[in-house]
Amino acid sequence: MQTIDMGRPAASLSELADIEAIKHLKHAYFRLLDSKKFTELGQLLVEDATTSYESGKYSQHGREEVVEFLEKSLGDPGIVHEHLGHHPEIVITGDTSASGTWYLHDRVVVPTADYELGGTAIYTDDYVKVDGNWRIRHTGYVRIYEEHRQHSTGAVTTFRSRFVPSDN
Repeated sequence: MQTIDMGRPAASLSELADIEAIKHLKHAYFRLLDSKKFTELGQLLVEDATTSYESGKYSQHGREEVVEFLEKSLGDPGIVHEHLGHHPEIVITGDTSASGTWYLHDRVVVPTADYELGGTAIYTDDYVKVDGNWRIRHTGYVRIYEEHRQHSTGAVTTFRSRFVPSDN
């Protein structure tokens, strides 16, 4: 496990500006995801970006594959979703590289299937600065917990936590 010097102030105004630019980048990622603007979201990624969603259960390699996966998974207009990324921990690791950790709270609703998913996760990202702009090189998350509900009644049908073994 890598030790990170948390709580260290930015070393310069330039580093602080880079951290703010990365926050802006990730906020745009969530906004474009929930707006179903997957092609625009793809522009936030480098060409050879990778993903590792659901602890690696869903992994993609390359911008096109990422965009295609998101369109297929969430593009149906009958599916609504919200992804709230907060509590950023951004570390500048070089002149053109950085890493980030984000806390995710998400909800996906599929009324036609009477289904709702909600939960939290920890995103880990790698960023690279290309032509003066930060882009996502890798993004992915590991679930903290996830619950599935019947949308019409709110009844929990499945609950999973990374801390509690479950057969569900």
